[in-house]
Amino acid sequence: MRKGDETKREMLKAAERLFCEKGYEETSVQDILDAVHGSKGGFYHHFVSKDDVLKQLCAARAEASCQAAEEALRGTVGPMARLNTVFRYALPLRVEETEFMGMLMPLLDRPESISVRVCYQDAITEAFQPLLARELRLAAQSKTVYPVTEEAAGPVLCLLNACWLRLALVLLAAAKKKQKAEPSALLEILTACRRCVEALTDAPFASVELLPLQKLDDFAVQILSEIRG
Repeated sequence: MRKGDETKREMLKAAERLFCEKGYEETSVQDILDAVHGSKGGFYHHFVSKDDVLKQLCAARAEASCQAAEEALRGTVGPMARLNTVFRYALPLRVEETEFMGMLMPLLDRPESISVRVCYQDAITEAFQPLLARELRLAAQSKTVYPVTEEAAGPVLCLLNACWLRLALVLLAAAKKKQKAEPSALLEILTACRRCVEALTDAPFASVELLPLQKLDDFAVQILSEIRG
């Protein structure tokens, strides 16, 4: 690895740790530089701004989630089970993502942070589209699903991105009130998205499982604690 690449990697690692520990808004560029004993010139050689750092972290997170999905697929048999595995990993509201999402979620409802939200959604789409397209193709070949278009992966990922964002905003609103989100509100969002995904892929009724409600509830309990802290 070249020295410049190593320096950038260290800055990203330090920034993610600081963002999660202190909060994104409370962390300055100087804090990142102090953590790696770097210079402002070195920072701006690799990043346009602190916002750019967060966007690159989101892209890395999306790619890591896709790789985790590939790993999970190695032990998964059956077209629908494999598709549901991809759907689950494309939704970042998972317990293993609690720390990162605890940092990111407070930014999601702020107009000035829309670029970060869009960046993360775009990163998820870019990372997962080839994988989902492959699994949809295999499921179609087995006559398990009948996608309305050969390019269904893109629209499905748009639905998944809209789904996790709506869920995150419900959880965030509950956290601000120091309350637990109503399971019925979460289930309503999941059900609406599931039906849309089934319509786009012509999958059997109720065969799509995005996030089991219990797992989402487990995530909700942990994320609310993260946000309050």
